[in-house]
Amino acid sequence: MNIWEDQSQEAKKERWKALWAMEDLPRPLWFIPASPVLAVFQQKTNNKESVAGLFRDQEEQFRASLAFNQFFEQTQLAWSQDDFVLHLQPQMGVGVFASAFGCEIEFPPNQMPWSRSVIKAGEPAEKVYELAPPDVRAGLLGKVLDYAEYFDRKAEYKYPIAMTDLQGPMDTAYLVWDSCDFMVAMYKHPREVHHLMRLCTDLIIKFVKEIQAKVREFVPAHFPPVYIPDGMGIAVSEDALAVLSRHLYEEFSLPYINELSEEFGGIIIHSCGNFEHQLDVLTKVNNLRAVNFGVSETRFEAVWDKFAGRTVVIPHCSTEMIVARFRNAKEWVEYVLQNKTHNRGLALMVPPVVGDIHETTLNQALGRETKTDNTELANFGSDIRELIARYS
Repeated sequence: MNIWEDQSQEAKKERWKALWAMEDLPRPLWFIPASPVLAVFQQKTNNKESVAGLFRDQEEQFRASLAFNQFFEQTQLAWSQDDFVLHLQPQMGVGVFASAFGCEIEFPPNQMPWSRSVIKAGEPAEKVYELAPPDVRAGLLGKVLDYAEYFDRKAEYKYPIAMTDLQGPMDTAYLVWDSCDFMVAMYKHPREVHHLMRLCTDLIIKFVKEIQAKVREFVPAHFPPVYIPDGMGIAVSEDALAVLSRHLYEEFSLPYINELSEEFGGIIIHSCGNFEHQLDVLTKVNNLRAVNFGVSETRFEAVWDKFAGRTVVIPHCSTEMIVARFRNAKEWVEYVLQNKTHNRGLALMVPPVVGDIHETTLNQALGRETKTDNTELANFGSDIRELIARYS
């Protein structure tokens, strides 16, 4: 298998299959996270254009996604030569599963969609028993299913259809129930918390099976936007991982995560923040396919020591500097490559960040003009490939 030169989408899929099989590849995989709707969203917000229609209009989302894929396919060949597998993805933000319980979803002109809880602050915990088990098309879920089927057909089945934003049962529950009250309820009203977790888990299982049945090739991962064959697992966002104690996560989330893993053949877990205190709990996840985390938020060495060789490790970097500080992609990628001990199960998610990200973020916050080093950006793909080659 020549994993350096063959840039066809099928070859990339084969590389990912080898990664999931934990083969000791000649190099780590690396990919630019190029999910089309999120990429177009970033471009529009940078240009101060409204993004509301991008999420609410089926045809606008499809056309923008298709145009981006056509652009990025050529960009990969000429510039990055990374391992990202192109896909289409119906996308309406983090609240789509919460919307099925009655959460109001708002579509601001310059932000991702956001949701309002159904169980408000100060309301009794018993309100959870008033929530009926949602239909698989309740709230925005029906539109997501329609978008998925439409995208697949209109693109003539050229691209896999990736899972929409799937917040796990815990993340969905604290959108449905005021998040502060929900956290307190874990101590004061555990039965009601488990009741809501049961409803959220059942809905996720039903929905995933429904979207699987509607498209020709389904990729059960939203973030990290990896390629994983259907039947090998499902990706969930578990951002509560970082803010809960080990005891609370093990009691209130782990059983439902294990249920999803058993149902779909494995699970990929993403969390923002520092969740190093949860690494031992994560070893109790049945068939944990991968862990995705920010190396500036959770120490790479800690995750690597715990999971290297047994679970796929997918680091990235963010502007949240909790445990380490990196200026740009080259700095953090080299740090990871210096500290890995082999290539088995390692995939790097590398947004094209050049220059100094901290200076850029500050300038954006202050409304100052941000200048991109076009030479560094032009050389980004070859620079990352050279780094990977040096440490492989």
